[in-house]
Amino acid sequence: MAWVDAAKGMSILLVVAHHAVSFLHTSGLAPPAVVVANTALASMRMPLFFLVSGLFVAGPLAASWRTLLHKRVAFFLHLFVAWTVLRFAFFHTPAVAAVDPYVDDTDVGALALALVIPGSGMWFIYALALFAVIAKLVRGVPMSLQLGVAGVLSAVVGADLLHLESDVWARMARHLFFFLLGWHARTLVERVARAATALRVTAAAAACVACAAAAVVLGIRWIPGVALGLNVLAVTFGVLFAAWISRYRLGRPLVALGAQTLPVYLIHIFWIAVVMVGLQHVDVPPAAAYALPAVLAVGCTLLSLLTHRVLVAGGATWLFTLPSRLAYRAPAPVTA
Repeated sequence: MAWVDAAKGMSILLVVAHHAVSFLHTSGLAPPAVVVANTALASMRMPLFFLVSGLFVAGPLAASWRTLLHKRVAFFLHLFVAWTVLRFAFFHTPAVAAVDPYVDDTDVGALALALVIPGSGMWFIYALALFAVIAKLVRGVPMSLQLGVAGVLSAVVGADLLHLESDVWARMARHLFFFLLGWHARTLVERVARAATALRVTAAAAACVACAAAAVVLGIRWIPGVALGLNVLAVTFGVLFAAWISRYRLGRPLVALGAQTLPVYLIHIFWIAVVMVGLQHVDVPPAAAYALPAVLAVGCTLLSLLTHRVLVAGGATWLFTLPSRLAYRAPAPVTA
């Protein structure tokens, strides 16, 4: 479905832009309004990613445990370990370390505990493996109970009533609901996508802005369920927008990008860091600072895709796939 790839394309661009803003903010190059906008977009970027990830998990969950553990868990954990080590080595380069906003993720202690407390840069990969195991374990539990428990967990963590020491674990606690929602409510999500029109997209966007502004002005984000409600509203807008724009030529780049999100997710942070090392020595005009996150998001996304091609052509496919010696292949069916 083209709209699914468009949604993934939107999400990965928002993720790259988010990391760009984090680097710019550390270097004093992000205007306050940009930081506020980036924070507001948190309601959509990862919840939408997890919703879309859950849409196609029914097949893997119906397979045997051995198949699931190899195709979902081993695959994602292999990527997690490989790229966590690469990030650790890269961000210990003195010039890069000076612009790193995630310095707590790249010390020796964080590396040693990565499989228990994943770093903020690779936590999405870790979560996909973990969520697949959780979903497999609760397959026999009624859907309403699964979504109810996950929704309550998201609500209380989002309101900071349940405080988790690790911010990454708090994010996973908040976003499990959307992964399960994508799994169980695929028909409903597809119905929303089919109903997308320009008017509905505009109305959803206005509702998102109005409700987010009201929550801030009234100071009610601490109330359990408010943050979750804003997430649901933002994800609804994301689905509507992705479905609407994917019907037009303007949406084709998003659709194409959505089919290649994994290498972008893994590589983009390196390119942002490299660019930021150079930007430290440039006098950026104040007006240009507002456009920098978008420029960096697009530029580093394209560089990531190019880097992926070069690495694969050079034989480094193990950076993006599970090595064949570790992969499990189900035995071929016996024919009469």
